[in-house]
This record gives sequence, C-alpha cells and structure tokens, in this order.
Amino acid sequence: LPVTPDSTFVSLLQDPVKIREWQMAGLPSDTVSTENAIIVSKCRRWPLMIDPQAQANKWIRSMEAEAGLDVFRLTDKEALRTLENGVRFGRAVLLESVGETLEAALDPLLMKQFIKTGGSFSIKIGDSIIPFHDDFRFYMTSKLANPHFSPEVCMKVSVLNFFVTLEGLTDQLLGIVVTLERPELSELKIELTALSAKMKKEQKQMEDKILYLMSNAQGNILDDEELIDTLSMSKVTSVEISKKVMETEQTEVEIDATRNVYRPVAQHATLLFFAIADLSLIDPMYQYSLAWFIKLYEGSIENSTKSPKVNERTGKLVDHITFSLFTNVCRSLFERHKLMFAFMLCVKILQQMGRIEGADWRFLLTGGTSTTVDRRNPAPEWLTDKAWLEVLNLNRLDRFNGFATDFHSNIELYKNIFDSSDPHLQALDPYWELKLDSFQRLCFLRCVRPDKVIVGVQMFIKKHLDSRYTEPPPLDLTMCYKDSIAQIPLIFILSSGADPMADLMKLADECRFSKKFEKVSLGQGQGPKAEKLIHIGFERGLWVCLENCHLSTSWMPSLEVILQQMPHLTVVHKDFRLWLTSMPTPDFPVSVLQNSIKMTIEPPQGLKANMTRSYSRFTDMYLNSCRDHPLEWKR
Repeated sequence: LPVTPDSTFVSLLQDPVKIREWQMAGLPSDTVSTENAIIVSKCRRWPLMIDPQAQANKWIRSMEAEAGLDVFRLTDKEALRTLENGVRFGRAVLLESVGETLEAALDPLLMKQFIKTGGSFSIKIGDSIIPFHDDFRFYMTSKLANPHFSPEVCMKVSVLNFFVTLEGLTDQLLGIVVTLERPELSELKIELTALSAKMKKEQKQMEDKILYLMSNAQGNILDDEELIDTLSMSKVTSVEISKKVMETEQTEVEIDATRNVYRPVAQHATLLFFAIADLSLIDPMYQYSLAWFIKLYEGSIENSTKSPKVNERTGKLVDHITFSLFTNVCRSLFERHKLMFAFMLCVKILQQMGRIEGADWRFLLTGGTSTTVDRRNPAPEWLTDKAWLEVLNLNRLDRFNGFATDFHSNIELYKNIFDSSDPHLQALDPYWELKLDSFQRLCFLRCVRPDKVIVGVQMFIKKHLDSRYTEPPPLDLTMCYKDSIAQIPLIFILSSGADPMADLMKLADECRFSKKFEKVSLGQGQGPKAEKLIHIGFERGLWVCLENCHLSTSWMPSLEVILQQMPHLTVVHKDFRLWLTSMPTPDFPVSVLQNSIKMTIEPPQGLKANMTRSYSRFTDMYLNSCRDHPLEWKR
C-alpha cells in the first residue's frame, strides 16, 4: 500500500481554515488541543471534555456564541427543558460540571436511540418524545482533574482530555505579557491573524464553488458561462489573495520574532503553574485554578519594576512573578509544607535550565534502590550499615563514580564531617569539592547526616533563589481582605487547636462590619439556615461566616451551586463577603477551592514565629499612639 511519509492525525484530518477559526475563538494552539478539537467536530458520539482549567468551556462558548448556545447544569431546575429545546430547534447545548456519572435520562440521547416516525426522527428525553433536529450539537465538560469514569460512561461518549499543556499555556501567557508590555504589537498581531484567516476562508470558498460548478456542469463545460466567469474572477482574486496572505504571514513572522523576546517570561510562568498544580497531591485543599493564576500573573506584570531595557525588564518580571506566586501560595500552605514548596520551585527552575539531572533528583527523594553490598563497611563503629549502603548507591550515579573508593581512603575526613555540628558547611576532598555542585552535596548529606538535610535545603534555596524564600511572611488578614471581591469566598484551612474567629472579629471591627457580621456553625440541619443567610448577605452586603464546613460535607454541593450562580446574579452587594472555615477534607468542592482566597491557620511553632505573629498584629497607628516611646517602638 502507498504510504504518506511523516503523516500525522492533524495533517490527515485538519481543515486549516477551520483550525484558524477555532484558535481565534480561544482554542489553545498546541497539538493536543488541535487534535481534541478535530475529534469534537468529527466524532459520532457526543464529546465529554475533561476540563479543569475551563479551556474547552471557554472555546465552546466563544465558537458557538454567534449561532446561539444554551448552557445548563444537571442541578438546574429547567435542565431537561433546556436540553429538549436544543434538540427540537437545532441549537448548540453545553452541559457543564459533569461528575463521574451521568443521569439515566440522558441515555437515549447519548446512545442516539432515535425513533422513526414517518420521514423524521424523534428521541426520548425524560418522559417526552422530542423531534430531533439535524443541526443539534451537544457538548459536555467536567471540572474534575482526574475523574474515574466507568466503562458504561465511556461507551456512551467520546472522552477528551483538555488539561492545559506546556506548549498551549506558554503561548497563552506569552500573549498576555505582550498585550500588557507592547499593546500595539499585540493589536497588530490580532488584526493580521484575523485578516489572514478571512482571506484564506474566501480562497477556500472560491475553490469549493468552482469544484461544485464543475461537478454539476451539464454538457460541454466550455459552454457554461457562469463557470467560465467564475474561473476568470477566481484567478485574479486568487493571485491577489495569495499575495496578501504571503505579505501578512511575513509580517506575522517579524512580529513573532519581537514577541519571542518575552518568551522566557511565559515559559517561566508556565513552569510555576505546573509546580502549584502538583500541590493537590500533598493536600486536597491545595487547589489553584488557571484563572486565579492568570490574574496573579497579570498583577505581577503591572506591579513589577519597569525598565527601558528589554533584557533587564524580563529579568525583573521573572523575579517578581516568582516571589508574588510564592507569597500568595504560602498563605494557603501549612507551615510544614512551605519549605518543601520553595525547594520544589527552586528545583523545577534549575531542571528547566538543565542543571539538575533526573537520577540525582530521584536519589535525593527516594535514596538508592539496590541492596547489593559489594564492599565492606570501612568504619562500622560510627557509620551504620544503612548509611554505607546509601554511599554505595550514591557511587552508582554518574557524577559520583569512584566516590565509595575515596570515602574508604579518606575515612578520617568523612568522620570529621559526620561528627561536625554543621556538616553542611564542611569541605569535602578537594577533588569532589570541585566536581560536585550544591545539589549533589545535598545527595551526599542525605547519606551521611540526613538530620541536616533540611538545613542544607535552606542553604540551597538561599543560594539559587533568595533568603526571602526560606522565611515566608506571616499571614496578613487585612491584605487578604483587600485582595478579595464579593464573588470570591475566603477560606480558612484549619489545623488542630487553631481558631481564626478572634482575628476575623478584630478585622470586622477595623472595617466597621462588626454589626453586619453573621456566622453559622455548620452541622446537621444547618444547611438551609446558611443558604438563607447567604442570600440575605447578597442583598444587604453582610459578612457571612460558615464555620466547620468539614462537618457538613453533604451540603457542600449546594454551596458549590450557590457560588457558581453568584457571578451571574445582579443583586450581589459589593460589600458582601463569604468566609468559610474547614479542616482539610477531600469532600470540599474543588471549584470552590480553586476560585477562592485560601489561608491556613495553625498555632505558630517556635519563639521566632510566635513573636513575628504577635508583632505583625500591631499597626503603625497603634504604635504611634504609645505615649512614652513611639519612635523606639515603631516598626
């Protein structure tokens, strides 16, 4: 059989004009997203898109906006009515927030169990028989990042993964930074892209018209005046369009070359997003949406130090975005996870630069995997067999080849390091001191003195990032309130023995909301009361606090629906704030966590943390009001 070399899924099935239109409607430009879009347009089964960052949702809404799109959730009162109207009148329908199971009422539609009556087809939805319109289009999206769909669900739909990719997010963030830094360049790029798409569409329509006329021509085609005239006009028009397309594409190449100066900023920001996306594996409450990240990214670009030189400006942007993300994420992390997060950021940045090898990283995380001891322990009186086995495994890494022999030969040097109170500062043998970098020194420290690895990690972060990353600032509740708006809830993530109510009541007094502050402790039967209070708060601009959400997991889906509907309401008072408190629980709605301001509350550990927290509560106004020593006590 003849084979086309280097053929791909996209090259075989793509329509370049259609793909350009999709990308203008918000489809990410990476290969995976393009393949997904082609499947959506050509699949026989209705598409169910895994869409935790709402990329597919945004694309479907924009693509179908002109033709008219009906959006609903299964929790809506008129859900089936919306679907019935879409089937009857041939409209596009989007079902949002699909869970791991689908309603049985959708089965006839998903399985396309048509009922033929006369010359037309009908379908059963619920208890109604609805005439089926050929133009009907049905889309489904799920916000679950890692759903477990049953085989029965997978048989009924086409499951597509629209999780954001490195390539797609980099292009998206590059567009944002260029729009904010060089708005005229961004506008020209958008205009040229639209113009190029329009001209290619006209060219394709002309070609299709010629093919249609030729295929339907009767008799001698030279006698068909309409066809001859169309061919004559198309030749002139095609030359003009081709020339304009070439000029446009050349200009786009020149613009892209200028835009690529900011590509390192976009690549760095993409790396940071994927770093925080992994935090949910540590604690289910550590959830962050792409929309939240992009808002933080835009704020960092606007607030960072300006510079006339582009290279200096990009460096300042990278530094500001990194630290801004670190401080905002740290206020939602427990104390025991903050150093780990800083270290993870540092390692990912160095991995992108190619300065940390995968084998070294795996060794630091898990240690050696081999249990073969091919050499005798040279100093069993102070070196345990386990530590010696780790040294032997370390010797198997490329960079440490021969290290076990040197360890055996210089046993006194390594004994001094082992006995030292600060082994992370001690020098190795001169040969290894020059050969090993700071990360590989951590691998050595893990083998000999694992109790000092945390101190070594702190030094590593200070060297490659900054000392600021080892001392995250204490929680500033006032700043969190200033960052909030009425539509975004504020969540206190609690630990045992922590209670944020004293600090929250103090903030309410400072903001003059103590008389407009209402709270409900959730538990059995408290859901309707809390819902009523939230709706009253919408109208009157109250502060509503729902305590102990982890004790009312059955009501959490109702809270999720209320918060999802809030942006579409016109009666939400600008002063309204919803405060939630909860212990970590996997049952807390992911969409609420992703689109909220999260703060961890736990008792400070150590004298320094206690003093810092206590002192941070004093304002300048309070200190200046001291009669005797206002200047000495000023922060």
